[in-house]
Amino acid sequence: MKTAPKILIVDDDPDFIDIGKLSLEGQGYRVLSASSGKQGWEMVENETPDLVILDLMMEDLDAGMTLSKRIKSHPRYENIPILMLTSISRETGMDFTPRTEEDLRKLNVDDFHSKPIKVKLLREKVEKLLSRRFPSGSR
Repeated sequence: MKTAPKILIVDDDPDFIDIGKLSLEGQGYRVLSASSGKQGWEMVENETPDLVILDLMMEDLDAGMTLSKRIKSHPRYENIPILMLTSISRETGMDFTPRTEEDLRKLNVDDFHSKPIKVKLLREKVEKLLSRRFPSGSR
């Protein structure tokens, strides 16, 4: 029997976590959550998720970047895809959207989107990242 992919949402917004959990669990994913970069790292170590959805700004302005770098620089976790979601552009008025694959690599993420994100698009991005990691549904 195939195991449902495990997704970790790391975000300090409990409403976003609840919406993410509901929409992704409804698609058959197992969803875990953490509300800070520190808790997120502990969950990565303890649970080894198949994908991480990560907020940029949490307990520190760059908490998400710190966590993504830590994940991608660790040999055990470097292949875990990371989807970074943030409202930094809306909050600062500056556009932080990565434009190239090199920009994504510099952020240590596999995909990026501004908040808010529509549920359908979130599901599409999750499916795309998981299909890259597990081609043909292999797990």
